[in-house]
Amino acid sequence: MAWYGWLLLLAVLAVPAIICGFLYSDKSGATHCIGCGECVRTGECVLLKNQKKSLDKKPQDSL
Repeated sequence: MAWYGWLLLLAVLAVPAIICGFLYSDKSGATHCIGCGECVRTGECVLLKNQKKSLDKKPQDSL
C-alpha cells in the first residue's frame, strides 16, 4: 500500500472520530439522550441521575 493509501485510511478513521468528538463533547459531562424512555416514565434522565447525586455530595463552602 502506497503512502496515499495510508493517508486515505487515516482520513477515513479520523473523520468519524472528529464528528463524534464534536457531537458528544458536552461540557457538563453527560452525553446526549440515548432514547431509553426513562425520562418519560420517571421524569428523570438515567444519564444525569448519578451526576446529580455526586454534585449533591460535594461539601458546600460556607462564609
